[in-house]
Amino acid sequence: MFEVSDNSLINCYPKPNKVSAAILTKSGNIYPGVSYHTDIMSLTMHAEATALAHAAIHGEKEIIAITGPNCHACKQLIWENAVKNGIDIQVIFKEKSRFKIVPISKMMLYPWP
Repeated sequence: MFEVSDNSLINCYPKPNKVSAAILTKSGNIYPGVSYHTDIMSLTMHAEATALAHAAIHGEKEIIAITGPNCHACKQLIWENAVKNGIDIQVIFKEKSRFKIVPISKMMLYPWP
């Protein structure tokens, strides 16, 4: 997943190498997502959101894992997907040169609403 995410960094818009993410679906497919920045920052899309949309475009909405770290807005988006699909999505990130896996339910102690 990290290799897919890292390889997609070049596709960030408008400048490469901003933020990327990758998700793993229940069927075993990996979909990358990249940040898409705009001059009006409120319209900027985060890599996690575009990765989720990328999977949905291909008919896949059951996500089992996503790379991180994730901002709080993205955690909310991931948590909502987890609740709707009944899958406690695993957030995978590197911490001090080691991989760490934390279920989204543990990261979202006080989700909205």
